[in-house]
Amino acid sequence: MYLHRMAFQIKMDILLQTFLGALFSILMTSQSFDNDILCLMSIKNSLEDPNNYLQSWDFSNTTEGFICDFVGVACWHFEENRVLNLELSNMELKGHFPRGIVNCSSLTGLDLSNNELSGTIPSDISNILPYVTTIDLSYNKFTDAIPTSLANCIYLNILKLDHNLLSGEIPKQLGQLSRLKEISVSNNQLSESLPVFSEKVNFNYANNSRLCGGSLRHCSLTRDKHGDFYHSFKDGLIVGYVSLFFFVMVTCMFYSKFAHWVHKLKTKNNDLNKAIELGQYICSIISIRKQMVVNQIHELLYMWLAFKERKEISVLCERLTSTIWLEELRDATNCFSIDNAIGVGKMGMMYEGFMPNGKLLAVKRLFDSRKFKRQFLLETTILCKYRHQNIIPLLGFCIEGKERLLTYAYMPNGRLSKWLYPLESEVIRLKWQERVNIALGIARGLSWLHHTCELCIVHFNICSECILLDENFEPKISNFGEAKFMNPDTEDHLGVIFKANDGKKDVYDFGSVLFELITGKTYDELSHSYDTTNIRGNPLSFYNIIDKSLTSQGLDNEVCTLLKIACECVKSLPDQRPTMLEIYNSISNVRKGRNGNGDDNDTLKELEGTSSITMDEIIEV
Repeated sequence: MYLHRMAFQIKMDILLQTFLGALFSILMTSQSFDNDILCLMSIKNSLEDPNNYLQSWDFSNTTEGFICDFVGVACWHFEENRVLNLELSNMELKGHFPRGIVNCSSLTGLDLSNNELSGTIPSDISNILPYVTTIDLSYNKFTDAIPTSLANCIYLNILKLDHNLLSGEIPKQLGQLSRLKEISVSNNQLSESLPVFSEKVNFNYANNSRLCGGSLRHCSLTRDKHGDFYHSFKDGLIVGYVSLFFFVMVTCMFYSKFAHWVHKLKTKNNDLNKAIELGQYICSIISIRKQMVVNQIHELLYMWLAFKERKEISVLCERLTSTIWLEELRDATNCFSIDNAIGVGKMGMMYEGFMPNGKLLAVKRLFDSRKFKRQFLLETTILCKYRHQNIIPLLGFCIEGKERLLTYAYMPNGRLSKWLYPLESEVIRLKWQERVNIALGIARGLSWLHHTCELCIVHFNICSECILLDENFEPKISNFGEAKFMNPDTEDHLGVIFKANDGKKDVYDFGSVLFELITGKTYDELSHSYDTTNIRGNPLSFYNIIDKSLTSQGLDNEVCTLLKIACECVKSLPDQRPTMLEIYNSISNVRKGRNGNGDDNDTLKELEGTSSITMDEIIEV
């Protein structure tokens, strides 16, 4: 009897606990939904709404899910008063960050962008938004520091704080958020070093002039207003010049005293010899010390110039805006498949791309965006601004995260080097007429770059590897990553950074390419096998080095004429070399002589190209 009573009591306790648990759950759920209503009421009361966007937030309705019809409110379920996302952008709302949002306990997305909110972002934001995946507070007037507690929002995927008045450093703890995919803090007043994010994170930090580290200037060089580097450079330069002045003065004083000693010791030969030895020893020490100081000054000057160049390049690169999407290039190259790879160079891998309209592209994907920042800047700036029939057309470029890509028109016949050095299994040879046309096209392009285009560009890397051939074997000059300018543009500082005095380096390189077209070897290769002094003095004596496929065609005069032009180009002194315009005219005369007429309309000015893409379209002001 007692056991039956105990069993009955236990069953009743279990039923009571189950009932109370269910009742508590219902009450808590109801309380949770009431909290979401309280959340929205608090937000509406705490913000100024000059355009009455929140007028639809009528809390007199008591039906289930009524808040789901509010402007900017998205619910988990249309029959539940439980807020999933708040999208209150572009409403001109005024006030501070609405702390009452803490009552929306199930909120995963918050968008308050493009308003006029001010004040600070709450330091305990991770407690206010514990389950948030997206935060967009961009285009407001938030001030002070980015709260470190954002790193506790472990579900955060997207964080947009750009175009505010935020200052201080970017919390390094944000780099530990494993789910983070995008963070934008551009156009603020942030400083100190950049945090480290994984490669999958799209990190935008443009237009924060006091940031450092990463791809920006080195932090140890930029701590105070003018930078510790500037002060160390200035102090070192002052010390160097003072030291140099001191040693010069000591030298002068010593020589004056030494002359006096010599006068006194004329009659004492032994003492005189000792004094001379002592004087020579002291002078040698002073000379060595003076050279050390001069070397230190030169080293400091080089460091300063390198520092200025890196700083200017970083600023200019941050102003570039992509003209083609990464996703488009992924699709075009089959996710950069190795089957689409058509070449590899110093800067990156080249892929063949197929656009949906059937157009072929050549896509260059850089290996290291930081290492080749200078080259990427020059390629985009020059090739987007200038168009010419003998310069490779740049169709667009992409900057996304750490990815840097350049898209060019596809050249079916590839590099010139492929035709000059074919594989044994390939029976491909360039005819003499094609070689002359290629030489003429390269000379035409370089002449236009040197003498006609606005900045007067010097390529600095002309070789058969960077000459591409289209379907008609028309040459296209590519790879402008080492270019410099004879006519600097002082407005954007680009030309000032990369200034060249003349284009005679291109002339020498062009001469080397001419030797390749005629002999199959570069001038440097020939210089190791032959006496190049003789070849420059009497090119005809080296008839046997001409490519065998060109002999016995009755073209000896033309071949030798081009060989003479090549010899003029590689003269040891730059002043002795002709200009590219003179070379172009000489080769043009060779072709006119072969054609037997003078109606060749292939003149330089008629081939001048104009820019179809302006600098304003690729650089944000």
